Order: sequence, then C-alpha cells, then structure tokens
Amino acid sequence: MGLFRFVLLTGLCAYSTSPFLSYAISPKHHHHHRYADRLKRNQHYRNNRNSIKPSQNIESPLQQKVNEKYPECKNIFSPIKNFLASQAWEKNLSLTKLKLAAQNATNSQIALDLTLLPQWTHPRINSGTTQPQKLPSWQLCFSPNISWELYNSPEAGTGTLDFNYTIVRYWNNSAANLNTAVGTSAGINDYTAKESYLGQLTFSQTFPGNVWTIVLGQYSLYAIDGTLYDNDQQTGFISYALSQNASATYSQGSLGAYLQFSPTAEIQIQVGAQDAFDLTGTSLNFNNLTKNKYNFFGFFSWSPSTWGGGQYSLLLYSTRSVPKQPSQTMGWSVNIGQNLGEKLYVFGRWNGATGTAFAINRSVAWGIASANPFNRDPKDLFGLGCAISKVNTKALPPPSNTPVRKYETVAEVFATIGFGPHLSLTPDYQIFIHPALRPERSTSQVYGVRGNFIF
Repeated sequence: MGLFRFVLLTGLCAYSTSPFLSYAISPKHHHHHRYADRLKRNQHYRNNRNSIKPSQNIESPLQQKVNEKYPECKNIFSPIKNFLASQAWEKNLSLTKLKLAAQNATNSQIALDLTLLPQWTHPRINSGTTQPQKLPSWQLCFSPNISWELYNSPEAGTGTLDFNYTIVRYWNNSAANLNTAVGTSAGINDYTAKESYLGQLTFSQTFPGNVWTIVLGQYSLYAIDGTLYDNDQQTGFISYALSQNASATYSQGSLGAYLQFSPTAEIQIQVGAQDAFDLTGTSLNFNNLTKNKYNFFGFFSWSPSTWGGGQYSLLLYSTRSVPKQPSQTMGWSVNIGQNLGEKLYVFGRWNGATGTAFAINRSVAWGIASANPFNRDPKDLFGLGCAISKVNTKALPPPSNTPVRKYETVAEVFATIGFGPHLSLTPDYQIFIHPALRPERSTSQVYGVRGNFIF
C-alpha cells in the first residue's frame, strides 16, 4: 500500500504543473461516457443542422480560413494565432461562432449545456403539516464540457485534456423540499439542492496502438456508470433512480488514477483508485493523497456492433470509511443498452451497495428510448422507463411512529421536442407508486418541463 501511495502521489505531482491528462475515448467509440457523449451529441446536432453526415470530413468556412493562414500548430501560441486569424467577430458576432472558432483553433470540442427545469408535485403538502410547499421549484443547471487533444502522433500516441464542471442553483423552492412532500427516498431529479463540483479534470496518455491508456486527475465513476439515456438529467430521464445509479456511494469527483486496457474497439477494461476523503468534488485536494485511504474500482465494458450497436458493462467498486461517509461500502452496477434498429433503444440496470451510506441499497431500472422518431429534428427524443428501489432502512434517521415502506417504484415518461438550432423543451411526468416515506399514499406525481439551451 505504501508503494502504491508513493507511485500515485508522484504521478499526480509530476503532472500538477502541466495540463491533467484526460479520459481517453476514441471519437467513434460505443462505450458510454457522460461527458464524451455530450460532446458527440453536440457535434451531431451541428452536423445535422448543416446537412452534413458525421462521417463526412467537410471543413467549415471558419476552419478553411484558419487552415489557409495557419496550417498547423507550431508552438504554444499557435492556438491564439489561429483564433485571431478566424476573425469570428466579423459579420454578426455570436457565441456559436466564437465557440466554433475556439474549437477549430485549438483542436478541441466544447459543449455548453444549460438547462432550466421547473417542477410541480402532487401532493404539495408534507405529511403531518398544513403548510403547502411553494411551487414550482426552479432548477438551473450549467455544465460546460471541454475535450482538448493536445497531441496525436504515431510515435507519442495521443494526449487529451478533459474538463467538466457542474453548477446547480435553485430559486422559489428546492427539489429536496419537494421530495418530502412526494415522500420519495431518492429524489425527483438528480440534483435536489444547490451544488457546484468539478466532475472531471483529467489528462490521458493513450500509447501507440490504442491499446493502453493511463489517466491522471480528478474524475467520477458517475461518468461511466450507465447507458445513453439513464445517466444524465440534462439530456435523458430526470428522476433520481432513472438518471443515475440510485444506490451509488462513490464520489462526485476526486483525485486518482486508472489504467485502461482496450484489446479491441469493442472491449474496455479499467482498474483504478481515488482519494477516499473527497466525496463532493468541489475542488482539487492533493493533501488527502498522503492519508493512505483510497477507493478502488474495476470496470468492464463490451460494446458489440451487431443489431445497430449496444453496450454491456459491469462496475465493481469499494469505498473506505471517512468522516463525511463513515460507512465503508462495496457496490456494483450492471448496465445493458442495445439499439434495436435505427429508432429503438432498450436499456436496463441493476445496482446495489452494502453499508449505510445512502437511503437506497438496491435498485433495478429498465426502459426504452427513441431518438428523432419522426425524422423532424435531431434533438427530438422519447423515453419511457421504470425503476424499483429497495429502501435502506438502516440509513434513515431514527424511526418515528410512521412506518416506512421497504420498496418504492417510479415510472417516468418524457418527450424532448427540438426548436431551432439551440433550444429544446421536454415535458416530463413521473409517478411514484407506493412512495417509501408516505405510506399513507398509494401514489405521488411530479410534473416538469425541461428547457435545454445548446451552444
């Protein structure tokens, strides 16, 4: 353990004065990664708006202007020169033009995902009270993503810097308060209160041959634990049990390292470790790396290309006892996602964790999704899903006179409708059947309309 701590700390410190290396995934991969898929989705929307197929390599006028004056990056100032050469501020300055110019000048991908989510509930009065909750709760979520390919050569391989930061703010009321009225042991969305965290700041070195990748920096297992539509509240399902691993006990982001082995394009194997003390990911904290407590994980993903492509993955992890989370845990997550033709996607997940770190210790989820079902807009998406969660009664506060149900079920349906190049609206409906913390009720409902602003 001492040798492992020395190697991990030395590696992180060695890179602390240069960009952190990123999560290495080929742009054509089928393996789900929350932040990489956001970038791919953003690029797909732009290509469809311009009537260009993703497989075509057609340069934009901005890229042509950059390439004419500066065909390649020769020094560290080349990206600045390329950006200035693009003259993106000419003729109708816009955020989209500036973002595209920055991407082309730096050989990067940028996604600026902004969502606004008002939610209403029935009931709106907490059990045992007469004061109604203020409705709706307004959630604002901003989550920028950047992937910057620093170099790519046959001799050196590929080095990539990845960044993600998530900011969540509420006004009028919070989802945490509405959870009490609904009586759910999980949540009506993925971010039930105000928070800010660094989900990823990593540097990956993929060696020649694209078989081995080493990754250093801050990352979270939330990014890989899921499939296309059940792992991101901003683009897929909204309810807690359908937008992530409902029994997860790992960190939102902490420093660590992992090794990825990709013997074929269809297989990925990862093993790694993280600082056990940082659960919230609010900052980079190097001090904890010397305290000799690490969380470990192993991940296997198989992504066959048959039947339109799919993914089958297994995540195993363990967390140590720390002051912010005294219960030591071991967890697992099995994920299945499969395209059945061009318009139908089916998914399923089974996950669980030991210990008393969270109010749910088992969960199973399944559903279907259809992207652009009527060939109207690439942002159009329909989803229907269901999740059954087992309540971890040992993790709840001391019991009162009101009993708690051992299981609760949530069913959710949503329809994302695209409007123009930058906007989509998603009416969403959730019904909680036998909510765990409101045993006197048979159902509770949640209504919402998510607005996505894509730049």
